[in-house]
Amino acid sequence: MLELLRLLRCELCKLKRKRFVQLVIAAAFLFPVLLTFFFLNWDPIWEKCSTQAEVFDMMWQSVLGYGIQLFMPCILGIIAALLFFMERDNDTFKSLKTIPVSSTKLVLAKVILLFLFSVVFCVASTITSVFCGGIVFEVQGIGYKLWMSVKMGIYITAGTLPLVAVIVFCSKSYIFSILLCVFYSVLNEAGAFVMGALPKAVVYLMPVPLTTLWSADDMQKHMVVSDPKDLESLRALIPAEAEVAVILFTVAFISVIFMVKLYQRRGE
Repeated sequence: MLELLRLLRCELCKLKRKRFVQLVIAAAFLFPVLLTFFFLNWDPIWEKCSTQAEVFDMMWQSVLGYGIQLFMPCILGIIAALLFFMERDNDTFKSLKTIPVSSTKLVLAKVILLFLFSVVFCVASTITSVFCGGIVFEVQGIGYKLWMSVKMGIYITAGTLPLVAVIVFCSKSYIFSILLCVFYSVLNEAGAFVMGALPKAVVYLMPVPLTTLWSADDMQKHMVVSDPKDLESLRALIPAEAEVAVILFTVAFISVIFMVKLYQRRGE
């Protein structure tokens, strides 16, 4: 465990030198600010909502849907490319094997860092939304929104690990990895818009449609905005949270095992 913590610290120090990561962290604060200004001046929202609390809830749902569910898979894929390509680019993989550092712990340190980054990004987005929303709107259910952000960060990261595994397997250029991440994010977001027309098995294998169904149903029970008609046609597809956790963590486990095997093969 101590060795894993040391590896995690080393991976974190490597990322601190990357300007892209700093820009992403800044985006976690900037996106809610822009959405607050947009919702404050968008007349159709005020016509649809009867209270300021409803307006804020719709704004926060947009932060969750676009700032997290749409962009996070893409962001995590790019950060994963930075993490997993460092040894290749700097030709330090052989040096790591002489310490020695096990492939399992090395991969786990990188994966844990992805989870931590995602949770921090999601929580920072919600805190910024609450701060900005508290100035111009009425904010309710802060504790629930923070907890939902933590869970969403964990689930989205778990569902994105297959993309990370593909990036590690291909081990191509950063441009290829970025294009693959963008394609994966757009594909998932498109699936969320047409999930009513997709087979249930396909919806459940895509992290964004799966988490969108579960979170939308859960938020209707805990937030001011509550319109059951929006989900009525998808009622048969909505999973329980236990199903979401089992599916995504199973996929994540298989992906981590695959990445460990790749690193072991490269070490040999």
